[in-house]
Amino acid sequence: MRPWVRNIPLPEPHLIGLGVGLAAGSVEQWTLPLPAWLRIAGLSLPIGGLVLATWATRASRDTRLAHPDQLIVHGPYAASRNPMYVGWTLAYLGLASGWLLALLPGVLLAMHVAVRHEERRLLALFGQTYSAYAATVRRYI
Repeated sequence: MRPWVRNIPLPEPHLIGLGVGLAAGSVEQWTLPLPAWLRIAGLSLPIGGLVLATWATRASRDTRLAHPDQLIVHGPYAASRNPMYVGWTLAYLGLASGWLLALLPGVLLAMHVAVRHEERRLLALFGQTYSAYAATVRRYI
């Protein structure tokens, strides 16, 4: 397995939201009455989100994200402390039906709780270095 492959995250909040949304959609269809141009424009969201998540994965390829030995501050991490989560959220939005949008607040809350947990862990691991990074780079966008 290539070293960077181990950093491909499983975005649990997004996957749970997708699973619940698809299950609900199989019971009761709920589509949003969006104009065709907006549906077509929405296709760029999952593509852009997956590109961002891939870029973040590649930028972090020299460390194990589950047990980091260094703080990643280059590539998309120079603009966002959580570019993978931002990417997965964009992909989720691009796939969104009525059910997925209804579940979005819960998905975002669960993601935020996970991010806060990760931030505490990174602060414990990297101390002042992480504090300085967090002070200059936004959490999401």
